[in-house]
Amino acid sequence: MYVDDKKANRLNDKAIVIRWHKLCKGTVLTQRYIQGEKLSKTELIFFNQTVNQYRERLSSISWFMRLLNEDIARKANKEDNCTGRFYSLPSMALTLRAA
Repeated sequence: MYVDDKKANRLNDKAIVIRWHKLCKGTVLTQRYIQGEKLSKTELIFFNQTVNQYRERLSSISWFMRLLNEDIARKANKEDNCTGRFYSLPSMALTLRAA
């Protein structure tokens, strides 16, 4: 796996926010920015911090794996008709039986 940091740093704020919104919901500020609303100076400070965080996360392999694993876990929980962050009753029962 390869991350092109130079390309990630060349992307403008709008491109970063659009890419992040394909993965996650984003914040109220990023949603307003994408809709074309004008942000105040204070909001822009927080927006810029958020965009920098998104930029780092989008070029992080560990964040990629986190989001990938979360999606897989959600699908597995839906398939098993259960909820839970890491373990649910059916998977815990299988784990206990195996032990």
